[in-house]
Amino acid sequence: MVAHPAEYPWSSYQHNALDKHIELLTAHPLYLALGADITSRKAAYQALFKAHIPDYSLKQIREAQQKTWVLGDSRFKQQIEQQLGCALPKLQHGGDRKSPRFRAVKASTTLSP
Repeated sequence: MVAHPAEYPWSSYQHNALDKHIELLTAHPLYLALGADITSRKAAYQALFKAHIPDYSLKQIREAQQKTWVLGDSRFKQQIEQQLGCALPKLQHGGDRKSPRFRAVKASTTLSP
């Protein structure tokens, strides 16, 4: 969508890291914990977006977002289930067994008798 959250007009980055006041936003406790005053909080928040996210993490995030999966460890998923009041759907393992790609990978890794 955009290269940086500051470029997205609906991002809270505008409020949390820059000097744009957005009346509809309420500061999150984790944001408030970033620093003792507004200047230190903004600096700490900006620093969060300078960190590099590894390619494998980006791939996991994008896949989870596209497939509407919950991304996190088992404890996090359990917390989400408790908040929703229902079990998360269990993911199928092994991919789409009808796809040509899956069949080709399986054929190349299957041992001959």
